[in-house]
Amino acid sequence: MIIIGVLFFMLIFHIRKELISILSPFIWSIIFAYLLNPIVNFLETRKINRSLSILLTYLTLISIFIVIGWTIIPAIVDETKNLIHDLPYYTEQVEKFLLMIRKSTQAQLPVIFNNFIENSINSIEDSIINKIKSISYIVVNFFSGILNIVMIPVVTYYFLKDKEYFKKIMIELMPKKWRIKILEIAKDSDRVIGGFVRGKIIVAIFVGVFTALGLYLLNINYAVIIGVVTGIIDIIPYFGPVIAAIPAIIIAFFQHPIKAIWVIILFIIVQQIEGDVIGPKVIGSSVGLHPVAIIFSLLIGGTFFGVIGMILAVPVAGTVKVVGKHIVDYIATNDDNY
Repeated sequence: MIIIGVLFFMLIFHIRKELISILSPFIWSIIFAYLLNPIVNFLETRKINRSLSILLTYLTLISIFIVIGWTIIPAIVDETKNLIHDLPYYTEQVEKFLLMIRKSTQAQLPVIFNNFIENSINSIEDSIINKIKSISYIVVNFFSGILNIVMIPVVTYYFLKDKEYFKKIMIELMPKKWRIKILEIAKDSDRVIGGFVRGKIIVAIFVGVFTALGLYLLNINYAVIIGVVTGIIDIIPYFGPVIAAIPAIIIAFFQHPIKAIWVIILFIIVQQIEGDVIGPKVIGSSVGLHPVAIIFSLLIGGTFFGVIGMILAVPVAGTVKVVGKHIVDYIATNDDNY
């Protein structure tokens, strides 16, 4: 039996790329179904047929995507072209700024340190240019994977429509001995993590839109790109806003130093509104993790999986906490029985 298990895992590892390619539409469909299910349930409580509720949700999303396609995407494309063109200028300005600081402080830094700074700046510039140019490859892959793109909404529809059917199958696959406990863990995890994830997405959209709007009113270059990136990175607690603010402040500073101050004020205002007003109302209670635990989970996620790891760190840590609590309760209950 052990040999069969080892051979099975070896086979899975050998065909992992093909397996991921096949399963990815279904994985994404499950994710989207999970995120959209509360909306469909809400419409269903208003005496709207579930199938019609799903279609209304789809129509709303399609309308939003059409608006984004007509307004935001062209602006992103134009700003991306300008950023690729202007990036060497910003690199040169950063080098001049560092040189000015070094001269003003009369610090005689070793030549090796100067070379290190220049090489680091050039490396960052090349990395940014390559990342931006990779957008074209993403677009190509987007259209080459058009079959998956068509499949995902269809499969998502059936996951939403036949939710009870799939739920029944999953329950039947669970060992009877652990079925009740697994369902309790799943329910608690959904209550703790589901609201956090959905709420965080809504908050991130607010942060991205208001940041882009604020930068646009301040006449800061690449306002839309910075707003989109800020919204995405804002999903990362604590570190996200700081990471997003740095490039905005640098770009504003080289436009005019006073603008950097206004950008800092803008980010502080947006974060205060998010933290004190919108966040508590949309997300509600947190995942119940201490800030130290959140920072620790972010460091682990970032170290092993990069930005994606940092985005997923808090939901994963919250799930681990829920599972751990149930394990402790189970052990304590068994000890009391003895």
